Amino acid sequence: MVDLDDIMFSRGVTSMVDKKKNSNKKAKKPDIFGIGLDVGTGFCVGSGYKNGKIDFKPLRNAFYSIDKETFSKTMFNKQSMKYVELNNNINVIGEDALTLSRIQNTSAKRPLANGIINNKEKKSAPILRKMFEYCIKDYIKKEGEVCCFSVPGPKVGDAGFDVDFHSMSIENLLSQFKLKSKPLNEAYAVILSEMETAKNVTGLGFSFGAGLVNVAFVYKSMLVFSFSIDKSGDFIDQRAAEVCGSSEAEMNHLKEKELKLSGLDMNLSSELRTLMFIYRYVIKNTLKEVMNAFNRNDTANIVEAIPIIISGGTSLPDGFVEMFKQELGNVELPFDITNIKTAKDRLAAVAKGCLLYAKEIENENIKL
Repeated sequence: MVDLDDIMFSRGVTSMVDKKKNSNKKAKKPDIFGIGLDVGTGFCVGSGYKNGKIDFKPLRNAFYSIDKETFSKTMFNKQSMKYVELNNNINVIGEDALTLSRIQNTSAKRPLANGIINNKEKKSAPILRKMFEYCIKDYIKKEGEVCCFSVPGPKVGDAGFDVDFHSMSIENLLSQFKLKSKPLNEAYAVILSEMETAKNVTGLGFSFGAGLVNVAFVYKSMLVFSFSIDKSGDFIDQRAAEVCGSSEAEMNHLKEKELKLSGLDMNLSSELRTLMFIYRYVIKNTLKEVMNAFNRNDTANIVEAIPIIISGGTSLPDGFVEMFKQELGNVELPFDITNIKTAKDRLAAVAKGCLLYAKEIENENIKL
């Protein structure tokens, strides 16, 4: 399987920036305004334009608290660790938080839970603010610039899932950077990311994240429906740990570094087989809710074929798309499918879609 940590922190997210140094003789390209921010349970990803090209800056959405008395600022600065100082604690953020938690045989915390701000964690807001700063500060070009950020759809079976409060909280945090913020459905952003040059934005988008699976059906730029399901990456870790009598951290490690979903090898360990079975259940459950959504919405006038777009870190294991296609063959969608494809960069698709949306708003403002 593709290594999430390696992609995000060693090699970096696939960037569209030309790595070659620009010649001094070349004229500087005019600024392109707009900022995108994927506010995900597992990762925060900022996006913006550098020299006319799209660039990404990711950060693992995790923190680990250390007592101030045991903190050595010099050592932390030497290691280039990112941290937030709050009261009597130093809160290490990003990938370093996971590293420290493994050393201590404990778990890092998250400022988000199931796709929205974790209100049970009092440190969530100030830590998220620091994370946002890291992800977007290099892309801010002016006061009042539009920053589009991702929000989940309504959660299936959970009427108390408060997306509005979450959205207002993110808007408040972004206002501290003097930005004009705008929420965008996460799965809608995935569709936008792959239809940059399309005249009409149409598609069925899936974002398989850590906390949630987000789904949206967009027809000629109109959001027909969207929803989220709390059975995604974290659910896979939790359920597999229960079945195998292991820790969630260990199952997550196996999922990210060893799991392949292409074909069931009976020589696999029981842990890997369990992960495969739960992955199939997650896909089945997602498609069941898709059919429920179509049955609730009138789509009789849709006659053309529709593309399906898949993204998100939970979709990264080898064989995921093949397994998805197998299960899709067991349901009858109310339209034909042009193709089933993954986003060009499944970890950055949401951030890119948010950026493109922010750019369009900026362009409309210029025209006005």
